[in-house]
Amino acid sequence: MKALTRNTLLALPVALVVSAALPSHGTPWWDFLDAFTLAFSFTYVGYLVEKTLLKIPGIETSGGKVVRVVGWFAGGLWCYVLARWALLAYGRDTSQLPSLMWGGVFFVALQFVLHGLLQASGKPSFYSGQLAESDSSAPSLR
Repeated sequence: MKALTRNTLLALPVALVVSAALPSHGTPWWDFLDAFTLAFSFTYVGYLVEKTLLKIPGIETSGGKVVRVVGWFAGGLWCYVLARWALLAYGRDTSQLPSLMWGGVFFVALQFVLHGLLQASGKPSFYSGQLAESDSSAPSLR
């Protein structure tokens, strides 16, 4: 429940950025709902993508970081596909939206920004080479 709340709150400012980039098709509230649907897909499903990637052995190595960025791109494609399906369920014409490739690019950019914020606050991030706070308290195998 903590992850759901955190990612929902994170989706709000991301939705503001996304709503500025999307073509308008109705009232501002419906446009914001569309943007929030996209943003929530990237923040919550993206969180699950990140958790899955962190389970790959050796992901903290330099080669693993390349795998992680490629995984972010692929995960961004899936986040965008799921969001587009939700928008279709709302009755939105998705042909006005950017192509699928931009979902991967957006997710990689979002991850770099979020990990930069984590690094700035002193928490484990992509840049520090640490996986997560819970991993640092795990017993060492050495």
